[in-house]
Amino acid sequence: MAEREFDPTVGALRHEDVEDRDWERVRPRRLSDADWKRLEGYAAEILRAMGMPLDTPATVNTPARFVRALFDSTEGYEGDPKLVTAFPTECRGGPDCEISQVVEGPIPFYSLCEHHAFPFFGHAFIGYVAHEHIIGISKLTRLVRVFARRFTVQERLGREITDALSRILQAHGVALYLEAVHLCTQMRGVRESEQTTRTTFWRGNYEAIPELREEFLSIARSRGNGHLS
Repeated sequence: MAEREFDPTVGALRHEDVEDRDWERVRPRRLSDADWKRLEGYAAEILRAMGMPLDTPATVNTPARFVRALFDSTEGYEGDPKLVTAFPTECRGGPDCEISQVVEGPIPFYSLCEHHAFPFFGHAFIGYVAHEHIIGISKLTRLVRVFARRFTVQERLGREITDALSRILQAHGVALYLEAVHLCTQMRGVRESEQTTRTTFWRGNYEAIPELREEFLSIARSRGNGHLS
């Protein structure tokens, strides 16, 4: 039975850039042509039952597009953050090594709520105080996306990112702030139009030093271009 896989190359990335992203696609999902057809049939049945006509030029291929979009949106299941590499720290001693932060954000993310399969999306702000290692800035964005591009909940998403970064870096401290809009509260249920869910996660020195937490949030506010207001 033929199986379809997806090309890991993105845009015009150089070969070394593609290799540097190998950890994002170590567990590729494979679906046979028969699997795709079966899923498209299920999707067509659901869409038709909801009232969508599937016999127009615009909708005849919608079930196939829907299944493909869902597959693409959950590619985080193919990644393994345990394979993310770090570099030796640049701090050579002194008090700065325990309080100086690296703060990155806003990092946009898109995810799917596992309760209703509706999207939630927003921004992440990551901070860490290096100890033995530092990490390439682009990997912070990729780490967020590996965990976000799945069916999940915001609380677990934050915990997974924080724990993974703590393990990779063995840092003095790790901080994470997530803010997201959940369509499951806007398109159904209470139908809140302005609701934003905010969550924070602290490890190491961030737990012990309130000033470090406040500095992290202050930096995130200043870089948020209107977020965190």
